[in-house]
Amino acid sequence: MLETIYVTRHGFRQDWVTENALSPTKLSHDPPLAERGLQQAQELSGRLAGEKIDAVYCSPFYRCLQTITPVADKNDCPINVEYGMSEWYGLEYEKYQPPASIDELKKYFPRINTAYSSIVPLPEGKETTQDCHERSKTLIKKLVATLDKDPAQPKTVLLTGHAASVITTGRAILDDPDVYIHASTASLSKYTRDPATNKWTLALNGSTDYLSHGIQRDWMFVEYRTADYEISKQKEEALEKSQQ
Repeated sequence: MLETIYVTRHGFRQDWVTENALSPTKLSHDPPLAERGLQQAQELSGRLAGEKIDAVYCSPFYRCLQTITPVADKNDCPINVEYGMSEWYGLEYEKYQPPASIDELKKYFPRINTAYSSIVPLPEGKETTQDCHERSKTLIKKLVATLDKDPAQPKTVLLTGHAASVITTGRAILDDPDVYIHASTASLSKYTRDPATNKWTLALNGSTDYLSHGIQRDWMFVEYRTADYEISKQKEEALEKSQQ
């Protein structure tokens, strides 16, 4: 039975530092990590060094794959590209801005498991906040059921995505559409399962204590922003000033 789910967001993006930051995929909406993001990826890997990660599921966008590769390398496990963890654009575009193909991504990330079939299809058009929540509910319900039946009996998995999908995934795991999930860059949330009740508990909520730069680019859906969000932003601003 699956016991632990870790969820992390991609690291600090290059386009937050310089304009026209293109990854090898040459897609304008698919920027790579900045140097700070690459550092975060290594720090995240160090934070998880004592954990045995049985499987990694990742958004198909370049920055997410960069973020999770050090963890996959350390655990010698493949990366399953899962569209359920993909970027959320809201109502910004009529047509979903897609990632590169799996075959192209495989050139840059050899650990990608091309035999894996994504549980959730890639979105096609606009997505409301509710649509994003439904996407994550479908993913978690099917993923947990599949892993519970897996003869290999995986105990711990890691999911990597974007701020929106990290938040909605956490809410889906907890079966609580309103719980406040922190989702700053390369932050880590941990969900543990009680074998007696099958209920999941939030053991870590967007932890950043292992990151040199602390909270970076914390985010929340506008309609869910609360005092927690404002406090997080104040902490982020204070850390930025102290590091200048």
